[in-house]
Amino acid sequence: MSIQVCRDTSDAVALYLPQRLYLKPFAKINVSVQLPTHKVHGKSISNWELMEKLRKMIQPDSFSMLKVSKHSSEVIRFDGELENRLKLERVIARLEDRIIQLNDFPEPLKVRVCEAKSEFPSRHAWDSFFRDATDMDEMKPGERPDTIHIANLPIRWFVHDRDRNEDSPPSEKLFRKVFEKYGDIRQVDVPAADPFRLQMKESMRGILTPPQDSALYFDGYIQYSEYVSFVRCMDALRGKKLLRKNEDLADWCNILVDFDKTKHMTDAAVKRRAIVRERLSSRQRLKDDEERQEKERKAIIEAKERQQIERNEKDKLQKTREREERRKKKQLAKLMEREDVDLNKKVSEEQKKLLKVQKKLQAIRLIEELFKRIELRPELQRNGSRDERYYHASERVARSRIVDKFKRQQEKILDEQQDLLRHARDGRILIRSALETKKPRRESASSLSSEDLDHKRVKTEKLTSPERDEYKAVPGLYPNPYGYGYPFVPAPGYPFPQNSRTSTKCNG
Repeated sequence: MSIQVCRDTSDAVALYLPQRLYLKPFAKINVSVQLPTHKVHGKSISNWELMEKLRKMIQPDSFSMLKVSKHSSEVIRFDGELENRLKLERVIARLEDRIIQLNDFPEPLKVRVCEAKSEFPSRHAWDSFFRDATDMDEMKPGERPDTIHIANLPIRWFVHDRDRNEDSPPSEKLFRKVFEKYGDIRQVDVPAADPFRLQMKESMRGILTPPQDSALYFDGYIQYSEYVSFVRCMDALRGKKLLRKNEDLADWCNILVDFDKTKHMTDAAVKRRAIVRERLSSRQRLKDDEERQEKERKAIIEAKERQQIERNEKDKLQKTREREERRKKKQLAKLMEREDVDLNKKVSEEQKKLLKVQKKLQAIRLIEELFKRIELRPELQRNGSRDERYYHASERVARSRIVDKFKRQQEKILDEQQDLLRHARDGRILIRSALETKKPRRESASSLSSEDLDHKRVKTEKLTSPERDEYKAVPGLYPNPYGYGYPFVPAPGYPFPQNSRTSTKCNG
């Protein structure tokens, strides 16, 4: 029943060319070897040795299949097949009445051969069956010789190339097209193509293929509209094997053909199978709906559980963050208590130092301005000799250098003190933001990180700090580049400073 390689395809007849299906005749022979009457103790006849001698006898011809069908004390019978039926007579002539001499047996073994009797049903067989059957009505389809049952059909040969995969069932449409060449087909049935057939009763299935071969082979039923088509198909399949040509090799398979005796294709049987199939289909749909609803319900439950887990993780993360902030605050508070750090006192000290430096710088600037106004007085520029004026000019230059030197030193000290004060204030603001007890909102906590929150607190603290008031301009003071004013009151007779050239022109 297995698929074999066929080497001689010269006599193959086309069955359905789109699928490369052919019908090929073959020949079967029975070979009998008479065993000796006197047995040799401890010696046995090897079947393999006998088959090798039979193969050598028919050379250059060969058996496509040779196997032992019967082994008794008197005779060993072999069943053989030939790929080409034209070789049948020649092979029979080479084997008939031949003698086989074995080394361990002195008596010769005689060979007898004949053509095997065909098991294919004849016209007399189906005519007599339907004529003698009492439960058959030849006026009804399926109860007369019109249905052919074919078993051992390879599934792969009846599947379209575009639909081919490991689990593809045979195609009923393709099966119908293959056998339409013999006449009009009333209906076909391929049990392997029905997914609900195995759930039906065994009498309704119509499956004769053994379960171990159901993955490779299938059964098919063909019901012709006319008796002539039925006879034509039976005659075409008699003594033939199904062959399929590939690109390089050809495979053939022995099919089992018989007329239907079980009323499988009657209208009542077809209707009964349709009712059972519809019932099973509705049951399967209900089962699929229940499974789908169950999957959806499980998916919803899993989604809710996943959301709950995410919420729990977020709450846990938020609690961990708040607990970490509280821990940091406690550590900062303990640090302040342990080291006795008074940041407010430090800031006030830095402010006092800054104020002292500012006063020194203002005093230097006042002295510088005073020197400039004294030098601009007209009586000082008119009195004195030329040497005295030169002396006063050199003294004035030296004095301005000294004043500039002290002014730059104080300005540098002022810048350093401002940096110290700014660092002290920033440290205090950070400590305040870390020690504040107000909890952030949950909405902002989910969208802002802890660093963003700290930065926001620092920014707010900087904007609302009361120490910023001292940077405001004081009335009566002119602002300088460093942000601090110094008193500058012009003289009553001088709305603006005058140099020596201006005063000379005015006096002249």
